[in-house]
Amino acid sequence: MRDKLHIYTVLIILVSLIIIAAIVDTLLQPKSFNEHGHYRWDAVNELEKQTVINQNSKICSECHKDIYQLHEKDAHFSVPCVDCHGAGNLHVAYHKDSVSSNITKEKAILKKEFKFEGCLFCHKKLNARPSDFPQINQKEHYKFMHIIDSTAKCIECHSPHEPIFLLTDSRQSRLHPIVYKCTDCHKTKPKKNFYDVADHPKIFECKDCHAEIVKDFNSKPHHNYVECRTCHLFHKESENIGRMYKNGNAKFCLLCHENKPFKDPKYPPKVEWPNHISNIKSIEKTDTKICLNCHEKQIHKMNLQLKGNPHPGNWKSEHKKFAVNKLSKKIDASCNLCHQKDYCLSCHKVEMPHNDQFKGDDHKLVVQKKGKALCYNCHAKEFCTTCHE
Repeated sequence: MRDKLHIYTVLIILVSLIIIAAIVDTLLQPKSFNEHGHYRWDAVNELEKQTVINQNSKICSECHKDIYQLHEKDAHFSVPCVDCHGAGNLHVAYHKDSVSSNITKEKAILKKEFKFEGCLFCHKKLNARPSDFPQINQKEHYKFMHIIDSTAKCIECHSPHEPIFLLTDSRQSRLHPIVYKCTDCHKTKPKKNFYDVADHPKIFECKDCHAEIVKDFNSKPHHNYVECRTCHLFHKESENIGRMYKNGNAKFCLLCHENKPFKDPKYPPKVEWPNHISNIKSIEKTDTKICLNCHEKQIHKMNLQLKGNPHPGNWKSEHKKFAVNKLSKKIDASCNLCHQKDYCLSCHKVEMPHNDQFKGDDHKLVVQKKGKALCYNCHAKEFCTTCHE
């Protein structure tokens, strides 16, 4: 019994420590602890009272609606503003109430400079990243794009708010079966066709479903240096399905074909924009598919199916400022890219613009046959009195 005394001593000490710990825990435990779980419930209210530092994109949209619309439509829709611009608490507080916030204008300015490190933080090519995630090796990318100035910034071509200039919302792009690459499993592309390998899983290639289009594409100039997925970008959403971006925006074409100082002027073919379309700003702003309207046959077979009127809503009253060439006094050649020469007759019912003889008997015959109401489509009622006093 005497040999076991030291055991009891140890047990008594341990029990005493446990009791003391339980008492201390009870005394120091916050009142709201364990009310709704194994944490302090009051902490939730305290966190709610703290000043919000990182502003969400909806807050930014209150002042920057145009940028927000571009951001929500394009591939960066899931990237919050703070990822590139930093916490916007001072910026928002200053512009909402600069007097009471006591924040200087300098402190409220958000960072706007996009360096290589910022873009490549997400898009630098890494083995650890999924192969379907957009990523580049800067040297290889610049070589492929024939960029001769290695210091050219990403934003010289890509807008951070609209990086690939999608025509429609990226979340509404067509669902497409998963597109696998050989290099997803193999280090290099196998020389043997996977169809000849027994029990090999099906790999979707464009020609499997779009044989006619691929055959036509292979006979066109683009086939020499780009793949289908160079233009039709694919975004994987699950193990079975993703979204295919069917892009036709003129700005997307200009990523390769717009002439800029840091690009090789010889290859691929470059154009001066918007001089390439005769400086007709009305077309540049409204017809996003203008490149395809003329160059579709150089790409592959397609059905453009232009939806609606590409001109703005007030074009009926505004078109006369653009339609007639002031020097030649004839219909501008750019109109004839889409419209037939007699298209004006569908509304005006007479030859447009009026010929030199129209001031003579011609206009008298038109008024007699079709009435003055036809003239009032373009001219004010008082217009006649400028000649007929």
